[in-house]
Amino acid sequence: PGIPSPSLRLSASTSIPPNMIPIRHYSIVVGLLAAGASAQAITPLSQGHVDVGIGYEDGAFDLHVHDEQTDTEYVPADALLVVSSLALQISPGGDYSFLGRAGSRAWVLPATENPELLFLGIGAEELVPGEWTGDIEFSLKSVSGPGNFALWDTDPFGRPVVRMDSTDSIGPEDRTAVIPGGHSHRNWGFSEVGNYTLTFEASGVNLVDGPQVSGPVAYSFQVVPEPGTWVLGALGLVALALGL
Repeated sequence: PGIPSPSLRLSASTSIPPNMIPIRHYSIVVGLLAAGASAQAITPLSQGHVDVGIGYEDGAFDLHVHDEQTDTEYVPADALLVVSSLALQISPGGDYSFLGRAGSRAWVLPATENPELLFLGIGAEELVPGEWTGDIEFSLKSVSGPGNFALWDTDPFGRPVVRMDSTDSIGPEDRTAVIPGGHSHRNWGFSEVGNYTLTFEASGVNLVDGPQVSGPVAYSFQVVPEPGTWVLGALGLVALALGL
């Protein structure tokens, strides 16, 4: 997982009591409550294998969201990537201080698959390797939200190798390499609950078309809090209205 296991606050196998709304519905309802219970033309994705996809069509990059479970492709504006409350962990500090001081809360989508959580990758399978010179650079351009965001790997000794980190401002170093035709998984971490907009950009050199840059593309994330008593009451009312 993204943080050493002793830091876990909630087990990913934590069961949901029968009188509670399952997390997939809870995240939808939270979004409705935040928007005044208005309908939204957006698809929440909270479990299963999903990729931030990098394609190339008609001489231009195509950044999208690809649901591997259903083989459905979304324009980024039409998908909400949900970090459920089961992603809650406790930062050990030290090497992981980019997630907050020791003892602070963090919500992590791990690089290893957990059926309770969104398994979020970066996929470039649509790119033909022989059409590109070198790797594709996938860069973080901005973060809007209540907290910080980080993307990292871990080395063989369990130490984090940070690829993106919004705690120390965002610059050229906030990027990761993606192999054309390849696919990878990293740890995605958030320091606070709430709604985030992460803006990414892809760049690379196409052998025919030359240097290419996608331009900034925004992705929506929702980090879901543990439902408190007052929230559960509100969820019950809204769930009845929606027939969930």
